Amino acid sequence: MTSTITRFDVKLAPCGQHQSGATEVDEDKQGLITENVRYDCGCLTAKEEYHDGSVHMMVVHHKGKVLVDQELRGE
Repeated sequence: MTSTITRFDVKLAPCGQHQSGATEVDEDKQGLITENVRYDCGCLTAKEEYHDGSVHMMVVHHKGKVLVDQELRGE
């Protein structure tokens, strides 16, 4: 498994504020890719791409409210 963490300066967070933060990407070499974007305000965007092509996406406001929680089926 490989993991990469990259800091970013400022972009629009799910709460509507411009925030800096970090992006973490994990890949298991068999097709599973996980990308988490954590903003300094506490907001989170998580995306998981599974081996079969399915994708799960979740967006969480820094106060804990889930704004998006969706799954798209592959094959």
